[in-house]
Amino acid sequence: MTSETNLEIKGNLREFPLAELLVEISQVRLNGSLRLSCESQKTVVYFDAGEVIFAVSNARVFRLFEMLLRDNKITKEQLVKLPNFTNDFLLGQNLLKDNSFSKPEVDALFMRQIEDTLKNGFDWLEGNWTFSPLVRVKDGIRFKIGLNQLLIEYARGLSDEAIVRRFKDLKEVFSVKPAMPAHINLSPQESFVFSRFESSGLTVENAKFLSGMPDSETFKILYSLWLGGFLNRQNSKSAFSDRKTLEILSASISLIKEQKPVVIRELEPIKNESQKTVQAEIPIEKNEPIDEKPSLDGYLARVETDANFYEILDVEPEAAQTKIKQAYFTLAKHFHPDLFHREADTLLQQRVQQAFGKLAQAYDTLRYEKSREVYNFKIRKELEKKEARGKTNFGTDDVNLQKQFEQASDDFEQGFSLLMEEEFEAAVPYLARAVHSAKDNARYHAYYGKALASDSNRLHKAEAELQTAIKLDEGNPDFRIMLAEFFIQVGFLKRADGELNRLLTAFPGNQEAKILLDSLQKK
Repeated sequence: MTSETNLEIKGNLREFPLAELLVEISQVRLNGSLRLSCESQKTVVYFDAGEVIFAVSNARVFRLFEMLLRDNKITKEQLVKLPNFTNDFLLGQNLLKDNSFSKPEVDALFMRQIEDTLKNGFDWLEGNWTFSPLVRVKDGIRFKIGLNQLLIEYARGLSDEAIVRRFKDLKEVFSVKPAMPAHINLSPQESFVFSRFESSGLTVENAKFLSGMPDSETFKILYSLWLGGFLNRQNSKSAFSDRKTLEILSASISLIKEQKPVVIRELEPIKNESQKTVQAEIPIEKNEPIDEKPSLDGYLARVETDANFYEILDVEPEAAQTKIKQAYFTLAKHFHPDLFHREADTLLQQRVQQAFGKLAQAYDTLRYEKSREVYNFKIRKELEKKEARGKTNFGTDDVNLQKQFEQASDDFEQGFSLLMEEEFEAAVPYLARAVHSAKDNARYHAYYGKALASDSNRLHKAEAELQTAIKLDEGNPDFRIMLAEFFIQVGFLKRADGELNRLLTAFPGNQEAKILLDSLQKK
C-alpha cells in the first residue's frame, strides 16, 4: 500500500508559484488539496478533477464575518447574536435561517472569499507548498469560480522582470488548447499573437519572430494566454511530472480514516466575548476514487492487432490532450510490466512488456501537438488510400487513378510540412500537384491558398483556392477562418468582418472566430 507521505508532492513557491500550480493540477485533473505557507500565512486550496472548489486562509481579512463587516452588510451587534459566527459555514447557514441573505447571496460571498484568497496567494514570492491527493473537502462544499479570468488578470499585471523569470528556454512550445474559455475578452495584442498559432505549436523563439513585438511583451502575452486557458505549454519544467502523476493515479487509495476537521489557526487570533480563540474549521474526508479496471485480455488484444495510436489508448482521434494523458495513466496504472514481474506465465510477461512499449510510444507521440499533427497526417494518408481502394474495384485501367490519389496524399504531406516550417515558396509546387491530382479535396485547396498568400503577386489565386475549399466543404469552419485571416493579412478588414459574422451565424460557438472578430472590432 502506498503511504500518504509517498503520494505527496512538495516544492517551493519561488520555483513553482501558485498560479502555475493551479494550471498544472487542472491539466492532469487531480483530486486533493494544495497546502501553501509563506512565513506565518497559510492557505489550503481544494480540488475536484482539477477544478478549484474551495480555498481557505488563516488570515483574518478573508474570514466571512470580516467581509460582511467591511461591506457594511451586517453590524457587530447583529453578528454577535449569531451562534458560532467565527465558523464560516455555520455563519452562512445562520444567515440563511434568519432570512438575512438568500442562497445565491451566501454562495457569492463564499466565491468572493475563495477568489480573494487565491489572489493573495498569487503574490507569494517565497514559501513552500504540498499537494496531497488524499485530503479532500467534504461533499456539499463546492463552489465554481472564474479561475481562468483570475489567472489571466494576474499574468497581465506582472512586471516585465517577473515575466522574463518564468521563461527558462526559448525552445518551449505553446499550442492551442482544444477547449478554451468563452467568457474572456483578449486585448488586440493578445488576439494578434493568438491568431499566429495554427494547428501545430510554436516555440517561444518562433512566437517572438511572428509577433514583431518586444520580447518582454511577447513573453507576457504567451504567459497570459497559457494561464488564461487558451494555450498549452510543453517542454517546460513541471511540478507534477508524469512519473509522479502516474504514482498518484496508480496508488490504491484505501486509507479511509475517520473524518475530522482541518484546523487552520489565525495569524492574529481573534477573541470573541468569551475569550475563546477563533479557529477556521473545514471538514475534510479521505476516500478512495472509484476506478473500474479495464480488461487485460481486451487491452492486449487491442494493442497486438497493429492498432493505430488512438486505438491503443482507446480514445477518439479528436480527443483533447488531457483525455490522452488520462487514458495513458489509467492503462499504465493497471498494466505496467512491473505489476506482472511475479507472474508465472512468462509468455504473458512478454506480451505485457511489448504492449507497454507500444503504449508508451503512442503516448509519447500524441502528447505533443506537433508530433501528433505529423502522426495525424500519416493516419489520414493511410485512410485516404483505403478509402480510394474501397470506392471501386480497381481494374487494369484504374491502376493509374489509384496511384494518382496516393501521389496526391504524398505531395500534400510534404507541402504541409514545408508550410509549417514557413517555407512557403518551397511548399507551393507540392501543394499545387496535390490539388491537380485530387481536385475535390477541400483541404488541399485551402492550404495551397495559404501558401500562395505569402506572395503578393498571387493573392487573387490564393483567395480563389480558399473559396474553392469552402465550396467543397461548407461544413468546415476552419477554411472560413483561413479565408478571414487572409482578408486581414491583405487589409480587407470589412470582408474579414463579413466572413467571420457569416461563420458565427453557422457556428455560433466557434471561439477562434469570436476572438478574431473581437480583435477586428477593437482596431
